[in-house]
Amino acid sequence: MYLALYRKYRPLTFDDVISQEHITTTLRNQLKNGQTSHAYLFTGSRGTGKTTCAKILAKAINCLDTKDGSPCLECDVCRAVADDCPDITEIDAASNTGVDNVRALKEEAVYTPLTCKYKVYIIDEVHMLSTAAFNALLKLIEEPPPHVVFIFATTELHKVPATILSRCQRFDFRRIDINDSKKRLLQIAEKEGMELDEEAAFLISRISDGGMRDALSLLDQCFAASDHVTEEVVRSCAGISGTQHLFDIADAVIAKNSSKAISVLDGLVQHSKSPIRLMEELISHYRILMLLKAGADRSMLRISSDEEIQYNAQNNKYSMESILRAISILSDTLSGRNYSKNEQLTCEMCLIRLCTPTLDLDEKALSGRIDALERKVADLVTNAVSAVVTNTAPVPPVNNYVPEEKKEAEPKEQVKELFTASFAEEKPSENPIPLPFEEDKDFSLPPPPMEEPVAAIPEEPFRVDEAFPVAPIEPETLSEALGLPPSEKAEPVIASDTEIWKPVEVKEEVISEEGFEPFREWRDIIDNLPSSTKMLISETYALIRENTVMVCGSELQKGYAVKDFHDAIQDAVSRAIGRKVGIIAQPKQAVGGDEKSYVNDFLKFAESQGVKIIVQ
Repeated sequence: MYLALYRKYRPLTFDDVISQEHITTTLRNQLKNGQTSHAYLFTGSRGTGKTTCAKILAKAINCLDTKDGSPCLECDVCRAVADDCPDITEIDAASNTGVDNVRALKEEAVYTPLTCKYKVYIIDEVHMLSTAAFNALLKLIEEPPPHVVFIFATTELHKVPATILSRCQRFDFRRIDINDSKKRLLQIAEKEGMELDEEAAFLISRISDGGMRDALSLLDQCFAASDHVTEEVVRSCAGISGTQHLFDIADAVIAKNSSKAISVLDGLVQHSKSPIRLMEELISHYRILMLLKAGADRSMLRISSDEEIQYNAQNNKYSMESILRAISILSDTLSGRNYSKNEQLTCEMCLIRLCTPTLDLDEKALSGRIDALERKVADLVTNAVSAVVTNTAPVPPVNNYVPEEKKEAEPKEQVKELFTASFAEEKPSENPIPLPFEEDKDFSLPPPPMEEPVAAIPEEPFRVDEAFPVAPIEPETLSEALGLPPSEKAEPVIASDTEIWKPVEVKEEVISEEGFEPFREWRDIIDNLPSSTKMLISETYALIRENTVMVCGSELQKGYAVKDFHDAIQDAVSRAIGRKVGIIAQPKQAVGGDEKSYVNDFLKFAESQGVKIIVQ
């Protein structure tokens, strides 16, 4: 019966194990120093050598003559272990998950080994044990018989209880390196007498994704297909159609050509290509572009030299935003594919979204569109400037005005004409429109700075003309200010300006008695106030003593000056005399007024302004 390659070429010593030097070195030192543990836990992805190292360790523990920590493979114990020794027990935890199986193991472990020094129990896929089985195994792992060694192997470490982890020495197995896997495949092909190309071995190692068993199984399949295994034979046996279709779809996406992308998909589907598998390959393709954009080298990307050239050429067309957008769309489509039974339709919708950025309204899509627009504008400006400087492109005339004698313009004039003509939107008229700047002015360099800048002095003083808005006219009468219709019975009394704003003489006897002096600037201050304020306190006069200003006049107007317009008048007086003052009203006793005189004063003032008030 034919023996599969992964069984035929399983490593027999620690020297044959590849890409796990950090584990084999530690185990060798323990064996040489006699410091082996009673429980080991090997974890890692499939095909990385967990079970193989467990079997090598079981041989090395019982070997009678170890060589540098590895079994000699020549003694009676090594040969007995190779022939299924009863002292080396390999258990599949997926088939023995119950607590009864663990109880049987505990009853068997107390017996001493028959031919070997230690009884070794290799429990594969230990995470499949039930919770009760783990609990039954705890005491035996913590304090086993002196002749028992446990070796656990698992691919899902998170499912192993922490109580088990704390009682074992843990070893993490790495994925097999592509270069190490390629060398091993070439060695096996040479031993088998088959011809294997180096590119084909590299492709097998990359497809196996770090699993040596998967790589040997694929190589076994390729040997059955052809005596000379090439890259095309590997692609045919693995069911992949190369990587050119990925580059074609990525080029269609960046060119926004959805019809080309869909036609590539249709051709792949006709050759039995799974649409879901295609989207997974596209994610890997854009991942490589993303890492290249981030500065990763070829060893991290696991691509060949020819593919690196293609990826670098395509990477120049993409921005990081567009790459991340593509990965996001493909990942979202794969995560939601269970909602659609038609895989081809799902893939077609995904490709259309990739080729049509306007369908996306999220931040990544908008950022990608802005980046593409900036690139296009930068290219247009670069091409225009280079064409103008080298004088290889025709320059459109300014405002479509063609002079009778065409002269060769200098590059700076052509740039100016291109800039002006590019923003012209309206149809040109028959007559040329004069430009707002001089045509002979040099726009390429700024004018040299003046040694001693001199401020420009206007020839004429600034004056308000019709171009400035005119302020609304203040109401001249109290009725207009209050919004009342003019009185029909009483004729408004219109006085001249000299009569209205005539200053009131100050009585000397009042001044001398109260110690105040006439405030002669009061009339000028009132004249500079707004019309509405000036109208209401026009008949007042003022006295001053130190920082106090006393407003004299009728009770009504004094009330307006001291209460309603106090702040405005106080600020105006303080600015006029250069210091802050207080505003007070003249006491009633000073003018001998009462409430009746206060009302009479208001009626007279209203009547003088054309408002007739009837008191009943």
